[in-house]
Amino acid sequence: MLVLASIWLLAACAGGPKLSTRDGPEVVKNGQYRAANLRPYKVRGDTYRPYVPDIGDTLTGTASWYGHESGSLTATGERFDPTALSAAHKTWPLPSVIEVTNLDNGRSLRLRLNDRGPFVDGRLLDLSKGAAKALGVHQTGTARVRIKFLGPAELGARPTYAAATPEATDGDRQRYRVQVGAFSERANAERVSDQLRARVDERRGLYIVTLGPFEGAQKAELYRQKVLAAGYFDAILTRDE
Repeated sequence: MLVLASIWLLAACAGGPKLSTRDGPEVVKNGQYRAANLRPYKVRGDTYRPYVPDIGDTLTGTASWYGHESGSLTATGERFDPTALSAAHKTWPLPSVIEVTNLDNGRSLRLRLNDRGPFVDGRLLDLSKGAAKALGVHQTGTARVRIKFLGPAELGARPTYAAATPEATDGDRQRYRVQVGAFSERANAERVSDQLRARVDERRGLYIVTLGPFEGAQKAELYRQKVLAAGYFDAILTRDE
């Protein structure tokens, strides 16, 4: 995958809190995109064609998050900071300012779009770890989101951060599992299980491969990131009931 904002205040809005950033990211009036950031490109045999949507255009889909590529360069040439508020999209122009709304909890946030991805079927957006925490996606791994295009972002702008989130802290005692995947064939599930030293459970005709349980979302997420790095891009966190 190509590697992929300030203090936020809670404000009332329909369906959940809206998180705003005081110091950015700001939309650049009459901003222009570099031609290099709009050229078609190919990943794993698929060709992607970036385009500039109309201001206010929206897309709905599934967002995930990533953070293990800290220090790598994003598609805009910026140093990736997993704690900053940023995201990756396959075809919207870079860099841009977008609004992301978590449709599962109503939280909404403006952030900087500065990278390409996620190159996984069925995924719309990849959030930085900081954005995932602010939007409540950090523990769940994925969430249904709506993204709105707001316009061009400043080139080379300083990153912005969230000061705190209403998520669980280190005192989290909830137990989680990393669900690596669900397979229709037991042999496929057992092959993955052998590679990761995971367990296989049969549910509703599918063979579910999981790791864990782990106490606390933070520890579980560390293992999910390892699973993602191993190439299992559909890995999610589930509560161990």
